[in-house]
Amino acid sequence: MCRNAQLPRPVTQLTGFARVRLAPGEERRVTFRLHTDRLAYTAPDLHRIVEPGEITVRLGASSTDIRLTGTIHLTGPTRRVGHAGVLHTPAYVD
Repeated sequence: MCRNAQLPRPVTQLTGFARVRLAPGEERRVTFRLHTDRLAYTAPDLHRIVEPGEITVRLGASSTDIRLTGTIHLTGPTRRVGHAGVLHTPAYVD
């Protein structure tokens, strides 16, 4: 969720996921590369934009089983995202 956006934003938005199978007691590190284009939305003038603001990030086994929450601070001016915006969120499992 982005506070102070021009329009109300979705409370929850899936921007990436990775399926990781674990044995009992096993641990793995999962790293996501979240490009700011994935946080774009359609502004009142019908252009896709990314605005500065605060984004809450939630990680979990599902949308109802959130295990970690963090905050991303987007800075700089509002930016228009072209038609070739980044639509993929790579995930790496170590």
